[in-house]
Amino acid sequence: MQAKSMTMKVNPRSRKKSLIAWILMTIALSGGMILYYKQYPSAEIRRDLSVDGIFAD
Repeated sequence: MQAKSMTMKVNPRSRKKSLIAWILMTIALSGGMILYYKQYPSAEIRRDLSVDGIFAD
């Protein structure tokens, strides 16, 4: 008896859904970064906020 090797075929729909999911995650992350840098434009402000967060009482 020979064992048949089963190859898994990737469904084109699942591949398309996966691609759409990756694109949406990329858009969400880059949108979040853009909003963050618009709200805190200078490095000095971001540094002050991080230092205040570390040493907050």
